[in-house]
Amino acid sequence: MESGTPAQERIDRVLRDLVQPTDYVKWEYFSRQRLLARGIVGSRQAQRTRVLDIGCGHGALSLTLAESAGLDVVAMDVLESRVRSVAARKATRAPEAVARVRIIRADAESLPFRSESFDAVVATEVLEHLDEPGRMLAEAHRVLRPAGRFFMTTPNSDALPYRILRFLPDSTVSRLAASLTQETLHPELLHDHPAAAGTSGHPDRHRREGFTLRELGRLGLQAGLRMSVAYTYRIPIPDRVMQVTPQALSRSVATLGTRPLPLGLQLYAEFMKD
Repeated sequence: MESGTPAQERIDRVLRDLVQPTDYVKWEYFSRQRLLARGIVGSRQAQRTRVLDIGCGHGALSLTLAESAGLDVVAMDVLESRVRSVAARKATRAPEAVARVRIIRADAESLPFRSESFDAVVATEVLEHLDEPGRMLAEAHRVLRPAGRFFMTTPNSDALPYRILRFLPDSTVSRLAASLTQETLHPELLHDHPAAAGTSGHPDRHRREGFTLRELGRLGLQAGLRMSVAYTYRIPIPDRVMQVTPQALSRSVATLGTRPLPLGLQLYAEFMKD
């Protein structure tokens, strides 16, 4: 694993303990959360920083930010089961380390917080699940303090595999999705396959296959957010293929996969509220 500053190394230690990565999928997840955690901690401008984690999942990022950097974090998810999961995980950590984490259930498109109440907002793999993604960016702008930052990741609809899949019949795409993807963590092919899609109204269902950098920039501007950092990343190799490669190689691929890569599978972006 690549080293860094003492602050970055603390992030790595806590996040690795929480995620306990053993295979490619978990290492890829670890690498994405580390990318976001390092960006948020590196951008802090005050001694105390308050962060909103939209779509916090099972809380790895929220708990890492609080435990490794002492940030005040609101961990938020739309599903009650995940809110309970974060609470249960929090209870296993040292109380003084995660005392700053607050956990609530809420909707990303209608945030129940006062305006200008956060220094940073993060939403990883959330935008593609929303009916009106622009509303989340507008809400992020509203709750951010001046000069606050919004961090996010989402699938890149311009990625090479997605471009190729657009020319294939739906039946072929479904078979590829069922055989090549890790449906629990990465249902990211062009069309949702049945195991990943769930019911039509379920929050986890992809409303679209992703966004382009240009679309993200336009959504940000419409919401009053200026894109300051943006790139594509993640090597376009199916997860199932990496699962059968030697462990050391798959770990290296996952760890290096957050570096900028043209036509990568994912988008990373940071926005600033002027």
